[in-house]
Amino acid sequence: MQRTSAGGVTLLTTPAPGPLTARLTFGCGARDETAPTMGVTRVIEALVRAEIGTPLHEFTTTVGTAETHFTATGTPPAVARFLHTVCRTLSDLPLHRTAHATRLLGMDGTRIPEHRAVEPLSARFGPHAAGLVLHHDNTMYESITPDMVRAHAATFFTRGNAVLALDGPTPDALALPLPDAPKPQRTTPRARTGASWQHRPVPTVSLLLTSGASSAAADAAHTILRRRVERSARDLQAVGNDVTAHRVPRDRLTLDRIIVLDVLEGRAEQAAESLWYEARHLATEGATETELHAFTTHARAAQDFTDSHWRTLERAVTAELFGTPFLDDRTLLETLKAVTPQDVRHAAQQALTDAVIVVPPQAFLRLRTPQGAALPPSDCWRTHGPATSGTVFPMPRLSRARTPRNERGEWVMTPWGLVCRDSTEDEHDIRFDQVALMVRDGDDRTVLTGCGCYLHVHPRYFKRGNRLTAALDAAVPAHLVRDAP
Repeated sequence: MQRTSAGGVTLLTTPAPGPLTARLTFGCGARDETAPTMGVTRVIEALVRAEIGTPLHEFTTTVGTAETHFTATGTPPAVARFLHTVCRTLSDLPLHRTAHATRLLGMDGTRIPEHRAVEPLSARFGPHAAGLVLHHDNTMYESITPDMVRAHAATFFTRGNAVLALDGPTPDALALPLPDAPKPQRTTPRARTGASWQHRPVPTVSLLLTSGASSAAADAAHTILRRRVERSARDLQAVGNDVTAHRVPRDRLTLDRIIVLDVLEGRAEQAAESLWYEARHLATEGATETELHAFTTHARAAQDFTDSHWRTLERAVTAELFGTPFLDDRTLLETLKAVTPQDVRHAAQQALTDAVIVVPPQAFLRLRTPQGAALPPSDCWRTHGPATSGTVFPMPRLSRARTPRNERGEWVMTPWGLVCRDSTEDEHDIRFDQVALMVRDGDDRTVLTGCGCYLHVHPRYFKRGNRLTAALDAAVPAHLVRDAP
C-alpha cells in the first residue's frame, strides 16, 4: 500500500485485479451531529448523489456512525469524473435543493449500517455522539435548513477530513476540488460510567463492552463471546435468527464493542442471563486454545478473500482520519496469533467493569458482577426516593378526578429544572443545562432530556401550567429549539 496525496487529500493505493474502485471517505457521520441537526449529513449526501449522474459500472454513497463514503467502480476516466463531481458539489452545494432533498429523505426508511447497536450506545451516551442515532426517524429532516447544511459541510467535508482509497493506479488528471480546511477537533463524548443494566423499548438484548481500539485480546474476546452466546442462547431456544457483533469508535484509542441478540417473545430474561453468564465466564476462565485457534484461522482466511485488500484499506483510512493505530496484514495476524487465553480473560475482566446490558421493558434481571456484587439497574426514573422540593403544579381537582389513577401526575419546578412526578411518586428530571432538544407545538413542549428520554409538557392539564412552558422557553437556548412541523 502506498500513501501519497492528490489535491491536498491523503491518497492510499494498493494494486488489485479488475475494474478500478475508488472510495472517498470523510471523517463525518451521524455521531458528529447534534439533536437539532439530526440528519444533516444524509442531506449533504443526498445533494451530492443527485449531482453525480455519471454513467458508471457502480457507485454508492453511504452515511455511517463515524464516516461518510462515496464509492465508484469503472474505468479510470469515469472514476475521475465521479470524484471530481463529488468534490465540486461539496465545494458549492446546491442549497436551493435542500427542501426537495429533505422531502425525499422523509419518505425513505434507510437506516445507518450500525442501527442494531443504537440502544446500548444511547444507554451509554444519551442523546449525544453515537447515542444520538437512536433518535433518528423520518421526521428529523423537516427541520434541516440550508444554513445547517452549509455550516456542517464547511466543518466536515473538507480536504483535511478526507481520504481517498484506490485499488489501482491513480487516474490521469485526477482533480479533487474540495474546500480547504483543517481536520475538525474532536473530544471524547461524555459517557455514563459503571456497569449496569437498563430497560429500553426494544425486542432485543444487547451488551456493550468498552476497550482499547487496538487491543487484539479485546477483538478475540468479542468474537469468542459472540460465538459462545450464539450456541448457548440457541440451546435455550431464547433467540431468533440473529446474534450480531458491532464495533463503534468512541475516540482514537477506544472502541465500543457490542453484541445484539434477537430474542423470542417472553425469553428476554433467559437470553440476557445467558449473555451475561458467558461474559462472566470468559472474564473468569478465559478462552480455550481451540477457540483462539479458530479465531486466528478465521482471521487468516479473511486475508485470502478477493476483497481483502479493501479491508486493509478501510483500516488504513480510519487510521488516517482518526489517528487510530494501523497494522499491516502480516503484523495484524502475528498480533492476533500472540493472544493467549489469559490475555482474553484480562480483556474481558476490564471490559465488564464498565459494561452495559440493555433489555426489553418486561425483563427484570438479577445479575452479578464477576466480583459477586449485584449488577445495578440504571433507570432515569427515581423510585422510592425522597420527593424533590420545589413549586408543585398539580392537576386541577376535577381533571384529576376524571383521570385514571395510573395516569395522574404533577410537575415540580426547581431552580435547576423541572421534575415530572407520576402517580406512584416516581420522578424524572428535566435539567435545563442538559436539554438536548425542545420541540414547540403551540403551548405544548416536548423535551429530549440529557438521558435520552422524551418528556411531554402539556400545560393545559396542570394548574398554572403556563409557568412550566415559560420556564423552559427562558432556559433552553434558541439553537436547541425547533417548531413542530
